[in-house]
Amino acid sequence: MSSYSFLAVVIVSVLCVRTVEGDVIDSPQNTSQLHVRNHVTVAIIGGTGDLARKKLWISLFHIYTNFPHYNFTFLGCGLMEPGPGQKRLKEIFLSTVACRDEACADKKEKFLHILQYHKVKTEDDYKALNLLIEKNAKENNEAGRLFYLSIPPFAYTDVAKKIHFCCRPVTKHPWMRIVLEKPFGSDTESAQVLADEISQYFSEDEIYRVDHYLGKTIVRSILPFRFSNRKMFEPLLNKDHIEHVEIALKEVNNVKDRVEFYDEYGTIRDVIQNHLTELLVLLAMELPENLSNHTEIQEKKLKLLGQIRPLTSAKQAVIGQYDSYANEVSSNKLNSTKASDTCTFAAAVVNIDSFRWQGVPFVLMSGKALDQQATYVKVVFKNNLFKFGQSRNFSEQRQIIFNIAGGDIRVPSILIPKTFEKPHIVDFETSEEPGMQHYYIMKPTNDIAAHHGLLLDVIHGKHSQFITKEHLVQSWKIWTPLLHKLSKTKPVIYPSNNIMQLSVLNFQFFKDRINFLGSGGDIVIDDQYSDNMFEHNVARIDNYFRQQKLTSGHLDDLFKKLSSDILLVADTAVRLQGVFHMAISGGKSPVRLLQHLAELGMSFPWRYTHIWFVDERCVALNDERSNFNMLESNLLQYVTIPYTNIHPMPVELHHGMCNASDNGDNLYEQYIQTSVPSKKFDLILLGAGTDGHTASLFPNQPSLYITSKLVTLATGVPRDVSERITMTLDLINQAENIAVLVAGREKHDIIHKLSYGVENATQYPITGVKPINGQMTWYIDNEALFG
Repeated sequence: MSSYSFLAVVIVSVLCVRTVEGDVIDSPQNTSQLHVRNHVTVAIIGGTGDLARKKLWISLFHIYTNFPHYNFTFLGCGLMEPGPGQKRLKEIFLSTVACRDEACADKKEKFLHILQYHKVKTEDDYKALNLLIEKNAKENNEAGRLFYLSIPPFAYTDVAKKIHFCCRPVTKHPWMRIVLEKPFGSDTESAQVLADEISQYFSEDEIYRVDHYLGKTIVRSILPFRFSNRKMFEPLLNKDHIEHVEIALKEVNNVKDRVEFYDEYGTIRDVIQNHLTELLVLLAMELPENLSNHTEIQEKKLKLLGQIRPLTSAKQAVIGQYDSYANEVSSNKLNSTKASDTCTFAAAVVNIDSFRWQGVPFVLMSGKALDQQATYVKVVFKNNLFKFGQSRNFSEQRQIIFNIAGGDIRVPSILIPKTFEKPHIVDFETSEEPGMQHYYIMKPTNDIAAHHGLLLDVIHGKHSQFITKEHLVQSWKIWTPLLHKLSKTKPVIYPSNNIMQLSVLNFQFFKDRINFLGSGGDIVIDDQYSDNMFEHNVARIDNYFRQQKLTSGHLDDLFKKLSSDILLVADTAVRLQGVFHMAISGGKSPVRLLQHLAELGMSFPWRYTHIWFVDERCVALNDERSNFNMLESNLLQYVTIPYTNIHPMPVELHHGMCNASDNGDNLYEQYIQTSVPSKKFDLILLGAGTDGHTASLFPNQPSLYITSKLVTLATGVPRDVSERITMTLDLINQAENIAVLVAGREKHDIIHKLSYGVENATQYPITGVKPINGQMTWYIDNEALFG
């Protein structure tokens, strides 16, 4: 995921004797020399390239700013002549670093003042560079030299050779460190060759291979989180309690200007073999005795990698390619006429042959041009834990989530179900998020940039966040067999960012294999797999429909999700205002939802819940066609809710059923005005008919045009019961939350029409539902969504 440009070298001279944690940079044995050897030279090769411009310069400036006891000298080198090179380097820095106060601006000016340029290309250039380093070293007493190679891998060996022969210190006291950015090869053989070539000039202790994901705050916190809470979670992180683990990196962007690189590597090489595999290792490895023992951490990582079963069958992965990728490749490779089979989406199921994890599937998934931007690790528990005093509803409480980026919360965080005790981790604070009250949400107090932390680690000589040679080769041994098996496999074509059609990527996974839901093949789902088969709906979470939030999935899962969401809204409303007002419409779809709500039992705040009706047919309340009868039969008889908290519509008063002279609609409106604060329901549950109607608001009916009333009598309704009482759009749109439940294949046509963004409330009344200040969420099952 990195970009490179072989243009420049940045020299950073660091005058310091202590690390962030207060540890001595030099070895403990050299304490007598600490006041003498305190100058560090850091050379970042590729300093005017894309990576340096986006990540490295800003990280270096933060280090410079946040450690005032350091003295820095910066020297940038590249292929350009000194004059143009100095100008370009200055432009990059000025465009990268923005200040909001005078203190920062002063630091920026000083930083810029010591920023110099030096041309490098030949060995003589590197020798001249070394003379400059030596000069600074003698003046400041040298502790070590660090070279960051932010350049294409094909240039690694040549540059490493020049650095070795031209820029090494003349004595053994100053240390040498070289940093390499991924990719490190494209398979086991190429990775081994590259590692061997670099090893000719640098020892393994001198080499730091960067996977920048290991520098992200939440990723760096996985081991500390496990270690700090090991008594609570370590006994549960095993085959007896974990159903499966999901590790995903989803991107909405296409490959953009990385077509040439991407077409050579693809998703598995670009993301899964490195970023996602490293996340797996951090979660699944055995804990070290001491987090400060970097050697032990590396040994534990390597042991876990050795226990991962190499992927040797094409049945262990599914691959896809977004629809416009082929055109992007052909436009960037003018001389190529061969169609590209490079995958831009891949999902694989990984197994670990260890006593702890035997039989637990780890699903690694990544792709471009998908429905959301999100990176996470999700640990899903089996539903076999029981805790007294806790609800057995695990729909929202049976997973730990390491939210690395994006997703619901948008910021890095760790989510832990409140069925556990409140966890602890240093430098994290607990926060609240709407709709997530069943989780402890832990956010870092200081979310530092990945390269910022990694640069500090290199300066401090900490290897635990970097990839060793053995680690690298072992990782490639896991994925190379699969890459060979997939080399002749055609990827499934999927529409770019098209939420409505991303179902082509929905897949099911077993303990040791995976397939697209619609691909058929020779996988037969029968009883022998019933306990080991899972499904993943790529377009299920954080989608949008008509610019409003969408939750989709299989019908029963959808009801569970909606009932859980209603519980969250209810708990929030009761906590904030002491009461929860919910209005329910009729139809067939809510029946199973009401049954799911009834199953929540005492975990739902029924005592403080008031149930209202969005609409009602003009029939007796005990009539099977009555919405009240539906509610009573499927919910009210199973829960303990005060009789006075149930508010049926007054369809039968003095003069018969829905007689206009009884003003039943006006009475209900007045009742709402006096009982519901600001006439804003906490939640209104709606449906959508095949003709686009909602509640009892039907196409071209007079009730659609009423703006002076909150509740009205609807006559001439084209249904079995032509007279009804219904809330108007004016009242509905004042709600805090609106949930629209649409289920069944017969609803696919209307959903398809609505997906084009049609805005015509007269023809399709559901399009007139637009909450003024609230939130609207669509709950659409797969049959209605995909047909």
